[in-house]
Amino acid sequence: MNVMNTVRSRPPTAALLADHPFFSEMPLASLRRVATHAYRAEFAAGETIFVEGGVADRFFLLRHGRVRLDMEIAGRGPVAVEYLGADAALGWSWLLPPHRWHLGAVAVERTSAVVFDATAMRLLMDADPVLGYELTRRLAAVMFDRLEATRARLVADDVLVKLP
Repeated sequence: MNVMNTVRSRPPTAALLADHPFFSEMPLASLRRVATHAYRAEFAAGETIFVEGGVADRFFLLRHGRVRLDMEIAGRGPVAVEYLGADAALGWSWLLPPHRWHLGAVAVERTSAVVFDATAMRLLMDADPVLGYELTRRLAAVMFDRLEATRARLVADDVLVKLP
């Protein structure tokens, strides 16, 4: 599913990207190159950003608002997995084949983001291995943080089973 009713505006500046924690301390020249593959977007409360199983063709840096990540559970429907707020990076499924979203995402409140074209970003990363490595390292940190948050929730909810 493509983003519906999303308000798009001008491309972000390198300075705007530099203000986001994901791009902290990245060289300005790299930020300028990355910015050419992005646009600013606004999502209304309740708007679906992407659906589980859909083509992962974008990557998002949240600036303001709140997004719910959910997954479809047979017999239960969508179940909230995590909530992300301002300054979060949303989506890493675009980086690795099969480029399908592992979760769905819905704006819980009006949300502004910088949206990156995944195909263009992969091509840029292939063409510039130094930049590609740096972006992959940053995305790996996002994945690690999400896994740690999931582990903490499992422990807090006493979901884990004690081994004999």
